[in-house]
Amino acid sequence: MNKKRFMAFALIMAVLSSTGLFAAKKGKVAKQKIEVVNRPGIALGTDVPGWVQAVLEGENKQVAKALKIDLKEQQVFVFTNQGNDLEFLKTWTDQVDVQRQVANSFSIAVGQCANAVFQGTSGDESKKKLAIDQTVKALSAIELNGLLKEAQYWMQFRKPKQGVKINKKSPESSYDYYYEYYVVFTMNRSIYESQLNAALNGIEDNASETELLKKALADSLRAPLLDKVKVDGTEYSFGD
Repeated sequence: MNKKRFMAFALIMAVLSSTGLFAAKKGKVAKQKIEVVNRPGIALGTDVPGWVQAVLEGENKQVAKALKIDLKEQQVFVFTNQGNDLEFLKTWTDQVDVQRQVANSFSIAVGQCANAVFQGTSGDESKKKLAIDQTVKALSAIELNGLLKEAQYWMQFRKPKQGVKINKKSPESSYDYYYEYYVVFTMNRSIYESQLNAALNGIEDNASETELLKKALADSLRAPLLDKVKVDGTEYSFGD
């Protein structure tokens, strides 16, 4: 479900770099470094787990593979969050924010589906908008029951404060520090599909646009780690 790319390429390189640093360059623009300063196992020199690297690189298929999740049996949800207090960030994401993130992922999926299905088609734009609005509203109202935490990980980063020169005598004051928290939830596929079906069936087919969008979503939301879906024999591609 998916999800969004929450970090720029510089952040990915920060994680994968042996030094933990990445300098972003563009012509003569001043360098900015983002540094990984803490994470589980950093003192022992252990690697970042493969599933976390897959999250950072936006490779959701590899998340399931790295965690050995059977996609025929389980639906996968990958979430990320950022904040300054790690314990609060964990509690908020796992217990409070997860439903909002699920709703957001559904909204993104609807937007991607609508863009793929309606692109280049004729028809009443107001009906297309109505179909999108109705579908987003119905899916965003789902309160998924049965989510189980599969894996979690965190990293702490620092980056130079904007417009501040590094103070050599007190360098810590020259940086902004923050945490990234990554978590993977799974749900029994049959339970997920029953809840999804109930939501989609509650959307009235009052226009052909709504019916087409529902068909696309019925497939794409059952396979959120896939980037293509077929509707009535036509294959649509979805961007990340």
